[in-house]
Amino acid sequence: MLNIMRNKEIKQILRDIEIQFDCGIKGEYLFLKNPNKPRVYITSPQFKEINTKIRINNIGLYFGTIEKEGFRLSIEGTELLDNPKKNVLELTKEEFQAYMAGENLRINLEEKAYKIIKYDGRYIGSGKLSNNTLFNYVPKPRRAKEKL
Repeated sequence: MLNIMRNKEIKQILRDIEIQFDCGIKGEYLFLKNPNKPRVYITSPQFKEINTKIRINNIGLYFGTIEKEGFRLSIEGTELLDNPKKNVLELTKEEFQAYMAGENLRINLEEKAYKIIKYDGRYIGSGKLSNNTLFNYVPKPRRAKEKL
């Protein structure tokens, strides 16, 4: 069952986004989370007006996941960022095709961080960079089945 998140939890997520990507998010949202899972969903603030005595398993947009190393944004979550200036990784066409097929990429960067993945001026998700490897988080149903 999803619960409305407390202000303290929301501020921590927004702080993580500010630190990781040097930006905020566009718009105002109501943040929801299952107390047993780290996934965060967002929806319209007007949802608060609805009678929430009913059990809700899923509502809104999957925004991201709370991880030990920071906040990992979903594909849609990256599109809601307001002009990220830090930890943005632009892919070439070949890297984009491999990434969308579900492959991890070799990247010559010695840092460990969550990166926003960008191709052709559009945000296409996020991945974790560690040990010169960008780990892919594109869900299997959303991966390209054939060459783009």
